[in-house]
Amino acid sequence: MIIEKSVCEIYTDASFHDTIKIATYGIVIVKNNKIIKAFSKKCKVKLENSTESEIYAMFQAMIIVESNLINNQKITIRTDCIEAKKILEGTKSKIFKRNIDLYNQIQETYKRILNKTNAKNKNFTLQWIPRKKNKMAHKLAYAALKKVKVNENNILMTEKEMLLKVLKRFNSKKCKVLIYLYLIANENKLINKKQEEISNSLGISTSSICKIYKELNSLNILKKIHNGKYLLLV
Repeated sequence: MIIEKSVCEIYTDASFHDTIKIATYGIVIVKNNKIIKAFSKKCKVKLENSTESEIYAMFQAMIIVESNLINNQKITIRTDCIEAKKILEGTKSKIFKRNIDLYNQIQETYKRILNKTNAKNKNFTLQWIPRKKNKMAHKLAYAALKKVKVNENNILMTEKEMLLKVLKRFNSKKCKVLIYLYLIANENKLINKKQEEISNSLGISTSSICKIYKELNSLNILKKIHNGKYLLLV
């Protein structure tokens, strides 16, 4: 049996915009001192801070390791965020409060790779490196964030313009309902209230609320998920 002696190093970095809560990550894969892949992407899940973003970037690297690189003799995932490394290795932290399932999945993936590599007498480690040695992954993540910010801002402006046009067409009762819906919607723009509850809160008849909902639906502003649950589309 021939044992593959290849060495694989994966550089990871993340960029996070604190105001709009958007994160991107960059990954550079080096095998036997040659770059074989480098890319960046927007994080698909909602993250709350830069540390969560750094851990998510390392998680994406672990997914690559488990699916394609597990047979390399030595595998190292590198990050310039010492806190992210420590948390993955077991240091207690209060991060991922709003997404504990994701955190558990990341930890399970890390432990699973450790077990697999140990069973095959291979070496898998996480390593902290200074920012100056992680420039390529950093540039990839930052460039991706700049691109996403431009796209998000364009979408946001389009949504605002559309909403202003709608409000100009609405009378005071309709505006009152729409504003109230925005106030009670959660961070995912979901509204968990029945029309009767909206009626009681605003002092507007249920029949009027029903008509306004239908108009909002026709304007692609409000979508019904099921009774008592609606989604704001702008």
